[in-house]
Amino acid sequence: MQKTEKRPGGRASPMTIEQRREMIATAAIPLFIEQGSSVTTKQLADHLGIAEGTIFRAYGDKDALIRAVVDVFFDHANDTLVPEISTAGLSIEERLHAVIRHARGRAKGMFAMLSLLDPGEARQYMKRRPSGGFEETAAQIFTADAAQLQIPPRKLGALIRLLVIAASAPQLGDGAALSDEELVDFALYGIAGRPRRSTADDGKKN
Repeated sequence: MQKTEKRPGGRASPMTIEQRREMIATAAIPLFIEQGSSVTTKQLADHLGIAEGTIFRAYGDKDALIRAVVDVFFDHANDTLVPEISTAGLSIEERLHAVIRHARGRAKGMFAMLSLLDPGEARQYMKRRPSGGFEETAAQIFTADAAQLQIPPRKLGALIRLLVIAASAPQLGDGAALSDEELVDFALYGIAGRPRRSTADDGKKN
């Protein structure tokens, strides 16, 4: 089945090869994150509702598809983060929680994407990628809070990235036990700052 897009007036036109390639790679991302390289082109074709041959006409082979999936993931990882959080009227703690939740999902995807490549290729790939994207995104979200922060918003983004990577790296294992709330508390208050108020504390004041 060939995917089409609507022309003005309701008429459908076939997708260009570039549009089809991006559509396939984008749709493949969650499958590769959950199943790794064991995902088959048939599974992907069934997921998309297209013929398996359409995938091979777009990419030639599975290796080319995998590289396209990795590229699309890193190119668009932060696309929706700023609009979703900046326009929601959230407190600084709520925004930090949303950023950390997004970053943990992104970190899971990042490790899954890099696992699709050979170790040497993954290292070279990351060296070629432009750095600082997440920090810039976080800076946009927390710029209005600069007067309340002990560090500049961009450095806050770098701190969040380091915390989340350490808590999410499969090689470290124990990091999975850290909750989003614990990471938020650490980012906001450090190890000796104001603790999160507990329900028990609320009861004592009433």
